[in-house]
Amino acid sequence: MEGERIEGPAVTGVSIRAYARMRGCSESAVRKAIASKRIKPESDGSIDPERADHEWETNTLSGGTPNRAQTAPRSSQPRTSPQPPPAMPQQAGAMSDPVGQYLRSRAVNETFKAKISQLEYEERSRKLIPAARASEYAATFSAIVKDALLSMPDRLAPMLAAVNDEKAIHRMLAAEVTAVLRKVNKAVADSGL
Repeated sequence: MEGERIEGPAVTGVSIRAYARMRGCSESAVRKAIASKRIKPESDGSIDPERADHEWETNTLSGGTPNRAQTAPRSSQPRTSPQPPPAMPQQAGAMSDPVGQYLRSRAVNETFKAKISQLEYEERSRKLIPAARASEYAATFSAIVKDALLSMPDRLAPMLAAVNDEKAIHRMLAAEVTAVLRKVNKAVADSGL
């Protein structure tokens, strides 16, 4: 029956499907590990979960090349938890796993390449502009608005002093504000943004 231990005279183990459920992976991942000799099934095709877990961790984290001496049947050896090799004092955690360090470095490199490609795409599609150009545009637009607003009181004061009609004053102010907005819109259109 699936998931139950297969017991024979000398070998005990579980099916490939049951081991995949125990490990939390797909059945095809277990079959792939067997095919690449990262784990070794028992002679009857069953899998010893303890040994397979140890082989999976050892052979996968060490770069995927199985150590033939470790994958040999250990029927004569008592089953104990694996002891890690003694670490050298100068080795840091990141240095002790060169494959993991390489994969992390490669992932960082690929992430930066993807970000650069995205920025280049957005710049070519005119969604982005260089920061120096954006600064120039902002300074130009700011100067246009500043000049127009600072000149408005000098231009409007004499006209507004002579007018007593509230609606006329409103029209004059609205016309000046509209003129300033047109100047800004013209500057934006001329800049190509």
